[in-house]
Order: sequence, then structure tokens, then C-alpha cells
Amino acid sequence: MANLPGAEDSTVVFRDQSIVSEKLQKFIQSGISNFQIVADFDYTMTSWAPSGTCFSVIRMYSGFGEEFLSKTEAIKNKHLPIHLDFSLPEEVRKESDYQWFTKIMTCFVDAKFPKTLIPVMLEASQCRLRAGVVEFLKLAHKHNIPVLIFSGGIKDVIDALLDREGCYFDNISIISNRLKYDDKEIMVGVEEPFITASTKLEVAREDIYFKNVIRDNVLLLGDMLSDLKMASCVKYTDMLSVAFCNHDKDKEQYRENFDMLLMGNPGFERVTELLRQIVGEQPNRVEL
Repeated sequence: MANLPGAEDSTVVFRDQSIVSEKLQKFIQSGISNFQIVADFDYTMTSWAPSGTCFSVIRMYSGFGEEFLSKTEAIKNKHLPIHLDFSLPEEVRKESDYQWFTKIMTCFVDAKFPKTLIPVMLEASQCRLRAGVVEFLKLAHKHNIPVLIFSGGIKDVIDALLDREGCYFDNISIISNRLKYDDKEIMVGVEEPFITASTKLEVAREDIYFKNVIRDNVLLLGDMLSDLKMASCVKYTDMLSVAFCNHDKDKEQYRENFDMLLMGNPGFERVTELLRQIVGEQPNRVEL
């Protein structure tokens, strides 16, 4: 039986340790040729504090002026509480997410920024990868494990961040919102279908990735309950789901749905320990 990283760590919470250990053992026995990784991006691969999302990289860029900043902040303040309120009906949250997305995109179009400004905006932002993400991605690349980043953020920003950190490897695929540019490379819109946290399942049903990559075992990484939908269109036998639980108030609800919770604002060390066991790069052990 495989032993679990963080089994005696109070910041690591399991739904059922024995079941998680059994899944991990199955992954090890099945081998890496039968294994894939599906991960959210904002607040999963990026840090909760200092905070920054793909959208905030552009939304909070001071070069656009005070009027732009005030307008986009007001839009966020209206829709974010709805986005985080899981007690609301799903359709209410889905419609609010859509309105939030389209309003913000209209502001971005009005800013008329060039594609070349994205790395500049990224550098000025607080958007950072969690500690250990680069090592995790290097390990997956070393063993040629498919990694899908499935995000309701902005692919152009994800591309720029991974490029900056030197970890945009050829085993990584990204499904996210793609900005559109005119012949002068000025941002003029976003390609459809729009991807929000609420529409990942609908988008996944149509994306060719899920038809081409078929592996029985899936490690799913997210920070919201809706991230569990990312694997709904993956043909798999077993899934080990890990949540970066950024809000203590969500702990019990997340515990009921995810196999493993990482509390607070941790790095990727525990997830990398899981991956090292799966690829056979470290002996099983109880304490890490």
C-alpha cells in the first residue's frame, strides 16, 4: 500500500486516507504510460497570496489610467461575491460569471492594448506561480506525462507566465480563453466559446484534447468545486483529486468532494511528492 505525503500534517486533509492510498497504489502499479494530469490555473498553479489572476494582470495595470481601474474594479466587486457563493443556484452563478466576463472583455477591448504589452503587464502584476510548480512541471515533462491546464483565465497570460519561468514544455496543453488581435496585433476581442469556471464542462465536451488523450488514471488539481467538472469528459478509471483550499470556510464542503485538501497557501511540494511516488523516483514513506 502506498503511503501518503502529508499524512501527519495538519494542513493536509483527506476525505478518506485509505481510499486515497489505494488510488495512489493503483497509479503506481499501472505505470506512467497510463497517467495524466489535469489542472486549473488561477489560484491552483498560481499563488493565493500575493494574489493575482490572469484577468487581474490586465485589469490592474496602472498604465490604463484611473478610469479604467475604477470601472473594472466595480465590475469585479459586483460579481465576485456571487461567484464565491456556492449556496446560490448554479444557473445564477453561471449567468453572473458570463456577465462579468463580457463586461471585463469590453473594457479590455476599449483599452486597445498591443499583444506585446502582455509580458509588461505580467511583470507589473502580483501573479506568481506557487512555489514548486516549476519543479512539478519539470518532473512531468521528464517522464512525458500529459499535463492539461484547463482555465477560465486568459491563455495569452498563461503562455507568458510559463514562458517567463522556463516551464512551457511540449507535454503541456492549455485550454483557456484566447484573445483576438487585428493585423497590427491590437487586442480586439476573445475567441468563442467563452470559458468561465461555470462553463468548463460544456467546453470540455467539444474540445479535441479529450478525444485524443485517453489514459486511465487522472490526477486532478483545482481550487474550486467547479474544477471537478474538468475531468467529466476524460475517459478514466480512477481519479485522484487535490484541492488547494484557499478559504477555511470551504473546508468541509471541499472535503466532501475532493480526495485531498491542501490548506492555506501551500506550494506544490505535496503534489510533487505524489508525482514522485507515481513515477518511481522516491521510496514510499510515511513522513515527508
